[in-house]
Amino acid sequence: MSKKFFRDLEKLLSEIDATAGAEEMLRKIVHRLVQTLSQSYGIESGRVYREREDDYLLIESIGEFGQAIAGKTVPKSYSMIKEIERKRLVLITPTSPGFDPNLESQFTHLDNAAILVGTNPSFILSLGLRHMESEETLLVMLETIRATVGMKLRQTVLEGQLHQAQIIQASLLPRRLPRLEGFELAAITQPAEEVGGDVYDVQRVDSGILGIAIADASGHGLPAALQARDVVTGLRMGVMKDQKIPATIRRLNQVIHMSGLSSRFISLFYAEVDETGNLFYVNCGHCPPLLFRQTGEILELPSSGPVLGPLPNASFRRSHATLAPGDYLVLFTDGVIERIRPSGEPDDMQEFGRDQLITVCQEHLGRSARAMMSAIVKSVREYGQNTPWEDDATILVVRRLTKNSHQTKSTPGPIRL
Repeated sequence: MSKKFFRDLEKLLSEIDATAGAEEMLRKIVHRLVQTLSQSYGIESGRVYREREDDYLLIESIGEFGQAIAGKTVPKSYSMIKEIERKRLVLITPTSPGFDPNLESQFTHLDNAAILVGTNPSFILSLGLRHMESEETLLVMLETIRATVGMKLRQTVLEGQLHQAQIIQASLLPRRLPRLEGFELAAITQPAEEVGGDVYDVQRVDSGILGIAIADASGHGLPAALQARDVVTGLRMGVMKDQKIPATIRRLNQVIHMSGLSSRFISLFYAEVDETGNLFYVNCGHCPPLLFRQTGEILELPSSGPVLGPLPNASFRRSHATLAPGDYLVLFTDGVIERIRPSGEPDDMQEFGRDQLITVCQEHLGRSARAMMSAIVKSVREYGQNTPWEDDATILVVRRLTKNSHQTKSTPGPIRL
């Protein structure tokens, strides 16, 4: 599932007003899902059912039979309803156990996905699918829709906790980056809103070893910030228990998947670096960090597993790299490389891009980690002509010193761009 899908869904739901109540909001959501995602993702029709004592009442229908079938009911005794209430997300096809063709044909002739959201009453969103993608891709898409819509229903409650979230997020960022003999680090973050889904962390794992993390929860604002909190606390707990990196990440992925807040996904890069320059890492769908060798070679540290959240049983592979004296490791979130240069025409809007980031870094090789970080910040800010940030942006630079290098003081945090 491409990142574009998550952005399409985020944009779609951001346009829905949650203040009109759950029922009206879900009516609008099902219309927008069909209108927006039909061509690209095969969602051909949609229906909303409201729970009653003994059945579910169809209150909204778009596509196929349209509103002509509004008012029809599905009894709670129907095996498909029992399965939906048990699993909260069910793919329904003629081969599904307990499938009733006479009942189903009243509502749709398509394969469909039924998603249960809300409580007291619950609602069922039923999406008619024109074509089935691979089951794994389809389930990721539908689970994302389910959890994101559920999050939207809780939006008004969460907004009341915004101030607490700001305090929590600020407390998670290290007040001062710890030292590692022979290295220097610098980090900076900028949420697009009051709180954001980007987070970085640097913690001492053991004598002569630092744990370094950067994560990006899709979207921004309060929901993303709460998920970013989960990542940091989960990583720190894993480190405290001396768990191996892949085991920590697997457990963290399962916790995020089970969380009621897992409405989107979280990309994460976590590494442990020691004084000899050995770097062991796991990249969970995050922007590949850039490793600048003193020799002039540039390497990427690519993904070694999927993003966290959608797939509970995902596996993650540990990889290895080496930081030689004079090398730099530049970690960043996509809010940096996707910074837009404003223009009159949307089609002309260009992103800052990975190539420009590489160029800026190359121009500042040999300087301190803090100087390189500041140069990136300046270039990206000026590229966007000092307009508000469209997305959260975070940069973390690790430099291994040479014998003649001058080590700067560690950068306090958090710092905003």
